[in-house]
Amino acid sequence: MSAAISPGRAVLAAAAAAVLLAGCSEEPPPALEFGTAKPSGPRLDAQAPKGGSLPLAQWPDACEVLREEEIRAILPQAKDFQRDPIKVSVLNFNPLAKPAPGTTGEVPKGGCETEFGLPSTYESKQNSRITIVFQGLADPALVAEEYAEDLAYEVKNGTRSSAKGAEPFKDFKASLGPTGCFTKRSSGLVCHQGPYAFEVDGSSTADGVGPYAESSKNWREKVLIPVVRTLSARMPGGA
Repeated sequence: MSAAISPGRAVLAAAAAAVLLAGCSEEPPPALEFGTAKPSGPRLDAQAPKGGSLPLAQWPDACEVLREEEIRAILPQAKDFQRDPIKVSVLNFNPLAKPAPGTTGEVPKGGCETEFGLPSTYESKQNSRITIVFQGLADPALVAEEYAEDLAYEVKNGTRSSAKGAEPFKDFKASLGPTGCFTKRSSGLVCHQGPYAFEVDGSSTADGVGPYAESSKNWREKVLIPVVRTLSARMPGGA
């Protein structure tokens, strides 16, 4: 025996079918595009005193160091930017001398995490991040000495302390633009140039970055290294 279908039910059924068909016909997100470093921000020209550190009051706001247009030069599809400052604790860079007043303590915006969105199957407003942290601003000789000590430690312990499956420690020397850079953890970079000691890190779950096992390396090579080149070009001694 057949059952009659009311006009209302027929409309609902048709609407449901249309939704299903629309879902089946959704196109995948556009392929992720990668650009190159195009420095456009103002010079980073801190002038630290000889044998000492820059007063904390003169440190740059890390959330203003990397501009949106500089990020878009590297990732043209980046959107929905959100910045969160990171507090940095600064110690005496010269253990052989008493620190000058105002050169040690906390810098409320010594670092910054910038989150933003990139095309992805699983849509998320911010699925990617770039983190910049200034570890010190001091006499370039002191910065270079501190960096050499950190590098020596990583040369000795970096590979051994890497998580299983993680890429071993790598010393890029001056090949990335700054005077020196080496890897830290899975994707982060520790660098120095002139009076600046800084770290750049980040990650993304966007399509096109690569499978999980390769995503950290890919993000570093295609995004973090261009970020480092962007910053170093605007520092003393940069192009």
